[in-house]
Amino acid sequence: MYTPLFTKTDRGAPIADHLVFYKIMSVADGIRLRIWESATALEDTPSPYLYILNLRVRSMAEAKQRLKAHLALNGGTLVTGQDLPPKGKIKIMPHSTWDGCEDPE
Repeated sequence: MYTPLFTKTDRGAPIADHLVFYKIMSVADGIRLRIWESATALEDTPSPYLYILNLRVRSMAEAKQRLKAHLALNGGTLVTGQDLPPKGKIKIMPHSTWDGCEDPE
């Protein structure tokens, strides 16, 4: 059974923002990129996160490239052309690959 994670307004747009958080940090052996998405229905999940990615890369440029690729795949295509700070949150489109033809299950 399909249960939506957010409520819609009259025009079909989600009421709650769908956010991806990220942080780029210098560590002893290079750069760490952490990307995560918080769970929207905390009472239904065992963790406060939907997922957390921890990646080690060689440079800040590689970290930003991987972050932009992740955002492009998850509905943040407008952000991919911008210079991003080392820490932030980005609003993305929920269900960015859904074509609207049928209920996602």
